[in-house]
Amino acid sequence: MGDIKVPRLLCVLLLMPLLLVPCSEAKTCEVASSTYLTIACRVDPCAKACHKEGFTKGLCYIYPPFTILCICEKEC
Repeated sequence: MGDIKVPRLLCVLLLMPLLLVPCSEAKTCEVASSTYLTIACRVDPCAKACHKEGFTKGLCYIYPPFTILCICEKEC
């Protein structure tokens, strides 16, 4: 049988994305909003408050015992 020869550069180019993918994700910092304090958290007002505080995203989370918080997120 014949040998299949693949250039080294092609091998490196095919393996490069596999090596970069796990390290390409940035860490996310999460902080409870200091301006949006309410009993019933809603996503749109929470997100707007987080944007004003300098964060990129705002989501409502339920923590035990039944505490609902607006959590602001951004890349660290």
